[in-house]
Amino acid sequence: MLNLNEKTMDAYQEKVRAQMKAMKAKMQMFEANAEKAGADMRIKYHKNVNDWKSRFTNVEMELDKLSDTAEENWDDIRSNIDETMDELSNTIESATKQFSN
Repeated sequence: MLNLNEKTMDAYQEKVRAQMKAMKAKMQMFEANAEKAGADMRIKYHKNVNDWKSRFTNVEMELDKLSDTAEENWDDIRSNIDETMDELSNTIESATKQFSN
């Protein structure tokens, strides 16, 4: 287990928030491309974006929990966040590639 301190938690939270910001920028580009496309594309886009927004909200709630959590729970919460962020990154990249073709 990590020897946690406030700097460690803050650094992790800042890293995740920076990753989220980059992913949200990709979502905006995805949205712009979808709006140029036909109705089918917009329907698929909205389904993806609603899922992504929900996941971002969950990550933000988990990040807020980190500040108030006991050290023994920190690894579990961090693991959940990392897993969700990996899934988000993969689905956003995949969708962006799929819809840009």
